[in-house]
Amino acid sequence: MKRTHGFTLLEVLVALAVLAIAMGAIIHAATQSINTTATLRDQTFAGWVARNQVNALLLESKPWPEEGSRNGNAELANRVWRWEARFHPTPDPDLRRLELTVRAGETGAELGKLVAFKGKSPEQSTDATGQPSKTTDKPAAPQEGQPPTLRQPRPTP
Repeated sequence: MKRTHGFTLLEVLVALAVLAIAMGAIIHAATQSINTTATLRDQTFAGWVARNQVNALLLESKPWPEEGSRNGNAELANRVWRWEARFHPTPDPDLRRLELTVRAGETGAELGKLVAFKGKSPEQSTDATGQPSKTTDKPAAPQEGQPPTLRQPRPTP
């Protein structure tokens, strides 16, 4: 009996099965990479929206409320982002805490969160009795027998 050279039907079917499994794994990895890239893009944009809203709230002249929340929409990168700002008191009566969350749309998952603090201006500060405190930017005069103190400038970040 003469043997012909080549592959049998069984060998061809096994090779096709191995190829199909390998191609499925490659397609799955590529899909996962695309999804990860889209998620990172959305988180980056949500972070930018959060920073923009925190800066807008920090620039407001009126003090932040003791407690409560605000929400709104912001447009960035041809999309509408939903933000919510929640104000909280802190142990310091002159300091307020803000938690700002950003979602993609009205009911989307939380993509970004930022925490910020804002202090009352010296004109708005109160002392322990609840009365406006008397603060000035002038350094106190040195007491007799002590050298004058020098004010060091704050380092810039």
